[in-house]
Amino acid sequence: MKKITIEDILDPISPKTFFNEYWGKKHLIIRRNKFRDLYTWKDFNKHMNLYPDIKGLQILNYRLDGDGRWCLDKIRKGKLKLPMLSKKRIHELWKGGKSIGLPFSENQKEELVDICNELERYFGYGQVNIYASPREGSKSFPAHVDSTENFLFHQEGKQKWIIYKEFAPNKAKEVLEEFVLEAGDLLYIPSWQYHKVDTLCSRLMLSIHFKNKQGQSLDNFKISSIKESGRSQWLDWNPEDIKKKEKIKIREYRMKSDTWKNKYFRDKI
Repeated sequence: MKKITIEDILDPISPKTFFNEYWGKKHLIIRRNKFRDLYTWKDFNKHMNLYPDIKGLQILNYRLDGDGRWCLDKIRKGKLKLPMLSKKRIHELWKGGKSIGLPFSENQKEELVDICNELERYFGYGQVNIYASPREGSKSFPAHVDSTENFLFHQEGKQKWIIYKEFAPNKAKEVLEEFVLEAGDLLYIPSWQYHKVDTLCSRLMLSIHFKNKQGQSLDNFKISSIKESGRSQWLDWNPEDIKKKEKIKIREYRMKSDTWKNKYFRDKI
């Protein structure tokens, strides 16, 4: 399979244009029917059925205090005093309209590992967060900023985005742009820019985000090799036999006599 490059990710914007005009400065919308099958509802169904063996599973808008999330890892570590939920109960909350977050999901698909490997040549170590909502009006996060460069790959459904003019440490006051993105579209949001999303229907989105390399600037820009990444590589675990063009031939020995049938099919002959 052809490896995914930064040219593929940003198409039709060139990497030079992206880093000179958008990186760290303003958001970028790329409307296209590309990369829409990186993660599907079928993948989400399989992923959720691994529960409770899911790293970092979150239920958004679960509680009124704190950041509103129910976080599996924090409950296991005793950092969050909330009840441990059964798979059935989480399913009921999902059916009731709760959104779900699945961080650290880059190893769910080979293409996600490829995207991380490629973008980590330009940025620091990153991760893939999956956000899923079951219906229109499912709550996500209020207006907020992220400390990372965020590439948002829309997979299913429609989402209304609100981008604010302000960057942290200022407060979100003035709406810069509102728009709706669909499956296949890509949105880039630079670090510390305020943004918010509203769900217009069931939706599935990948937030693939990275910290900037220390000291990285347009005047002193370092592009690393994939080998310099500390990320565990995707490996092909298929046995060699399935790659052979011809199937392995097995010699078969058939009985020439019909007398053996008498024992097993006496009532039929």
